[in-house]
Amino acid sequence: MTNEQREQRLTVDTRRIRVLMANGFCVSGDTFVQLQGSHLSGGQRVEDLLNGDESFLPLRNEFGTQLVNLEQIVSVSVAAAEELDPLLTLGRKYAVRVEPTVGDGINVCIYVNLPGSASRVKDFLNQKKRFLLFIDGDQVLYIARDKILRVID
Repeated sequence: MTNEQREQRLTVDTRRIRVLMANGFCVSGDTFVQLQGSHLSGGQRVEDLLNGDESFLPLRNEFGTQLVNLEQIVSVSVAAAEELDPLLTLGRKYAVRVEPTVGDGINVCIYVNLPGSASRVKDFLNQKKRFLLFIDGDQVLYIARDKILRVID
């Protein structure tokens, strides 16, 4: 192993995630995040991978490593203890029910803290992100915006 490979290995960590696919299939495993990220309070988050420029998410589990097409993902859940930055809980809190295109509806919380007077659930849902962040107890749940049928406020 070269020094460059050792350095790269040291700057990467894993996050345990559960993925719900558009065909209803669920898969769990580890994905990889950079320890040095663009956030003041830590490294890269799963959200950065989901809303980034790449089209595939690496997922390693007991069956090996697979690359999951982000366009086919309905939702991704990750432990809030690993993913939730306290700054994300600033703003107005709403309890909502999200009904995705696949799976059962789920009761979750959102925090809306957008520029200007944009503090409504509608403003949160209309953000130009591929995946939106919802809080479900001790889990952070990212739901693909285009895989949401409706949200009940």
